[in-house]
Amino acid sequence: MIILFILSTLVYQNGDTLIFMTQETIINKWVIIDDVHQIDSLNTSVIKRAKISTNNRYFFIYEEKNRLGSLLGTKIILFDADKNMLWKYSSAQGRAISFKLSNIYDSILIIVETDLEGKEPMLWAIKNRKKATIVKKGQWERIINYIISPNYRYLIFNTRNSAVGTSWDYIYFFDLKTKRNWQYIFPVCIPCKRTKIELKVDNNGISEVIAKEEHRIFSRDGSLINFFYD
Repeated sequence: MIILFILSTLVYQNGDTLIFMTQETIINKWVIIDDVHQIDSLNTSVIKRAKISTNNRYFFIYEEKNRLGSLLGTKIILFDADKNMLWKYSSAQGRAISFKLSNIYDSILIIVETDLEGKEPMLWAIKNRKKATIVKKGQWERIINYIISPNYRYLIFNTRNSAVGTSWDYIYFFDLKTKRNWQYIFPVCIPCKRTKIELKVDNNGISEVIAKEEHRIFSRDGSLINFFYD
């Protein structure tokens, strides 16, 4: 009997270094180095950052180009662990990719693009090189944070919109499979209380939203099914 072992390359991150391994053997390293070069006597700096997927099989490189303190553009390039480029995207003029909010979950790439003040976000999910819009421009003023369920089906966001001179926090839920969504507005001004909202969502789409000692539990369809204080 002949047994074939397929050695799969995995990628790990240690600071600014990407480490590529097969089983326990290091086969390569990439150091993500910022770059400064001169064009027409003007220095252009390129800031580079990286994130790896939860299964260590994919990673992306983020690039931010600046000149004289002005942002020229941002770009994300998606690779597999064998360093094959799978997908790339450059931000539109007057827009910027958010490195903080963009993430890679196994084979799902989440890209968030905003205006230069971090407002008017757009969010896309890219899987198998297909791009799906989850948050449209103008839908929310800001995306504060978000998480994805362990089975990578449900997204839950803390977003904000302004009304009557006040910034109001919302919970926005999106089912990547059915495209169904719901939203919930907090009845009090969260920024006024300097409160951070914590998000949780399980594989059944049951969400928990925690603001200080207040816990709100939502069903998959957005019904508030429990509320308690800890």
